[in-house]
Amino acid sequence: MGFVRHSGRIDRGYKMPEATRLSELSTSMIRRMFEVVAKAKSEGRDVINLSIGEPDFHTHPLLIEKACKAMHEGFTHYTSNSGLDEFRSLIAERYGLSSSNIMVTAGASEALLNASLSFIEEGSRVVIPTPNFLSYFTYAKLCRAKVEQFYTHSNNFEVDVEKFSDVVSRDVSLVFINYPNNPTGVVMKDLKAIAEITADNNAILISDEIYDSIYYDRKPETLAGMENVVVVNGFSKNLAMTGWRVGYVVADEDLMDSMLKVHQVNGVCASAFAQKAIAELMQDEMDRKITEEMVKEFRKRRDFVYSRIKKMGLKAVKPEGAFYIFPEVPVNCIEFSEKLVNAGVAVTPGLPFGDGNENYVRISYAASTEMLEEAMERMATFVEGLNTE
Repeated sequence: MGFVRHSGRIDRGYKMPEATRLSELSTSMIRRMFEVVAKAKSEGRDVINLSIGEPDFHTHPLLIEKACKAMHEGFTHYTSNSGLDEFRSLIAERYGLSSSNIMVTAGASEALLNASLSFIEEGSRVVIPTPNFLSYFTYAKLCRAKVEQFYTHSNNFEVDVEKFSDVVSRDVSLVFINYPNNPTGVVMKDLKAIAEITADNNAILISDEIYDSIYYDRKPETLAGMENVVVVNGFSKNLAMTGWRVGYVVADEDLMDSMLKVHQVNGVCASAFAQKAIAELMQDEMDRKITEEMVKEFRKRRDFVYSRIKKMGLKAVKPEGAFYIFPEVPVNCIEFSEKLVNAGVAVTPGLPFGDGNENYVRISYAASTEMLEEAMERMATFVEGLNTE
């Protein structure tokens, strides 16, 4: 079919098809929830949004001040693909590794995509414990792999290592894990066993540790330094700077070389002034102090929301990290979430986080105490109404 020009535009006479690798990807379920919330707000209804996956705190003024200073000093250009040397050295020091094991990325999401494109073989299996961060499923499908979901519901959302060893085999190219976990807040006890099983089958393990600084009862372990592991981390959550887009990977140099091939044409580099500002905070460990202050508040909110969820008669595993709770609800998660919006509270349905989550919802307690108190009142009334139907 030829092209016909109309008023300077090209009319192809048909809708251009998207690439076939996108054929299995969908944003419809998440979009549906967003549309429900947007519609409610456009109608003037008061909706408390507990579906947001970011801290409600603003970036600390000290970090903003240091970033402005860095810009005035000329940190407004490209850095090397791997990142500022001083920044990488400070990150590496905390892991007891070399700066050659660190590559700074434009957010943790870029790091995850780089690793996926580097190590997921087309047609291979990718193992993802469920529930888990929804983007992992997208990365696997984008790379045209077969997603193998591993259920954790019967084990308090932790991976049963013995069952896991039965699932992983030589046709697995990559495994995703995420602890502290989004959406459950669970901290896994035995991560090294998972890494060892993965290595025995010549597969790569991506350990997404973006919430590792936000924990309450048990400090998460890191898998950084293990030969077959790519650790993904960043500063969006622990320094409340989601819009700044600064993440990093920790990996063996051979694995790093592979990811660099993607990173150099994808993210290129994280912003220079943001890298410089965070590096200055890290030099005197001010970043840790800022995170600790946020965690104190998150702990109070966690305890409050968990206690209210239990009083509603809903089952939930008490979160040990991150700022989410994943309760089981008495009806399908889509129905529950959409009806709850009418009661004035927005949560995230469980299905985007994997199979087996049809009766779960994710609640973020990254909101003020006042907002959470009102939200829990509304939700309690709503749940009581469901129980009497």
